[in-house]
Amino acid sequence: MKPVILSEKPSQAKAYADAFSTRRHVGYLEINPCPIFPEGAYITWGVGHLVELKEPHAYNPSWKRWSLGSLPILPDRYEFQVAKGKFKQFQVVKKLIRGTDTIINACDVDISL
Repeated sequence: MKPVILSEKPSQAKAYADAFSTRRHVGYLEINPCPIFPEGAYITWGVGHLVELKEPHAYNPSWKRWSLGSLPILPDRYEFQVAKGKFKQFQVVKKLIRGTDTIINACDVDISL
């Protein structure tokens, strides 16, 4: 199985791919077999956050209009949804991840100092 390298954004994926011989596909790049990746690999990306928490009113319609007195809003179980406008890239990432046993997280670290 080819490993999947997940980057945070397309420009970051391109920077990684520049070190290899690649082929472009919709939503990902394919690294040709090489000494580092003998079977090749895939590089894909998010476009910001692909998945987000559902809004409070999706759990309970009464949470559409809330006040300080109703806080904290804690659903029994948190649910996620694909972010608006990002379904196509989410499907690409999902397909690649389901087809591998190795995922390399190459996203930004996000350290606050």
